[in-house]
Amino acid sequence: MGKIFGKIITFIISLLMIIIFLCTVYFCLDAFKVITVPEKYSIASMLYKQIDSMASDIDSDEAIQVDDINKERIIVREGENSTESALPDVENPLNLLQNMQSENDSTSNSNNSQNAIATNRFYYSQLDEYGKRIYDRLYNHREDLKTGTYTIDYGMTFNDLLQTEDGENILKEALDSATNSLILDNPDIFYIDISKMYLLTHITTKLFSTTYKVSIGGNNGNDYLEGDFNSIEEVKIAADKINEEKKKIIDQTRGLDRFKQVEFIHDYLIDNTEYNANGRDSVYSIYGTLIEKQAVCEGYAKAFKSLLDELEIPCIIVCGTGTNSAGLTESHAWNYVFINNKWYAVDVTWDDPIINGFLPGSLPKNVRYSNFLKGSNEFFRSHVEDDYLLGHLKLNYPEISLEDY
Repeated sequence: MGKIFGKIITFIISLLMIIIFLCTVYFCLDAFKVITVPEKYSIASMLYKQIDSMASDIDSDEAIQVDDINKERIIVREGENSTESALPDVENPLNLLQNMQSENDSTSNSNNSQNAIATNRFYYSQLDEYGKRIYDRLYNHREDLKTGTYTIDYGMTFNDLLQTEDGENILKEALDSATNSLILDNPDIFYIDISKMYLLTHITTKLFSTTYKVSIGGNNGNDYLEGDFNSIEEVKIAADKINEEKKKIIDQTRGLDRFKQVEFIHDYLIDNTEYNANGRDSVYSIYGTLIEKQAVCEGYAKAFKSLLDELEIPCIIVCGTGTNSAGLTESHAWNYVFINNKWYAVDVTWDDPIINGFLPGSLPKNVRYSNFLKGSNEFFRSHVEDDYLLGHLKLNYPEISLEDY
């Protein structure tokens, strides 16, 4: 009898050990997501809920400033050493623009609109998938950004990326590229200073997993408005002034052919804007150029694009270096314009009489248009594109005409 009882006990113990072993294997496979288990049968889920109820999670937040990602401004200032889809879905803008039909006065409004969309997505089209996700939501909330305090919530959009070894660096680079692209494609977003924006990461660590939630906004209660603005009311007033000024300028181009429209905008800017690197943030924006009438090359280039966008004439901002007649090379910005089925370069800044040493109104015609609708044979003698303006992403600029217009 005793031997039988002993065998029963041994059998029970063996069975329990097998059950414990199988449960352990099941738990490990569940916890490490080797197998997919419905939540109501998941031991790991039940354990996590128990841990949550005991408030034993480890939460932390990281704030990474955009300026920490090798960024001083959207475009490097002159004189400094430099080494939810929001938009309609169109094909790759670079391909679209290079295959446009000849631009002329008979071009349909629908074609013009498609062309304008393409140039307003030029930099966007060259972003990686993470950069596009960042750009899309920033663009979608461009009105909310006028507050200077609105936080763009990406939730767990980048959780899988941040689980990888180099995920944090990849996301930093994507943020850098996306914010640059946003402003280059959309100069009318003149009111934010991206160097004041932070990538905010909320990290939750549980027993067997870590999750990452990401947002972009100001840090520690500080806003990210450009230095000349302190409130959404000031931004809205500035935007109204810009819209009124743009309408006044555009109204004067009605009835002109496309070449004359481009020429008018070029002439208006050099006749009404003074080159002035006065240290104010506004000289880098369309607000400084169109309203305060003072700008540096970044402001000229942004205003030129913004006005041609209104006319639905394809135009992009280009950044790189320029070497002037004195042999001085510095960071610079200019534009490419698509007209009569070809791309041409326009450097409004260097056609300004003050830059050329002439008094306003005294600029000879050959000097006034020395950088207007130029081909690469002449223009690239003094201008060099920055192929890595977006950081690690190599840009594909459109190929401009060899000869001048």
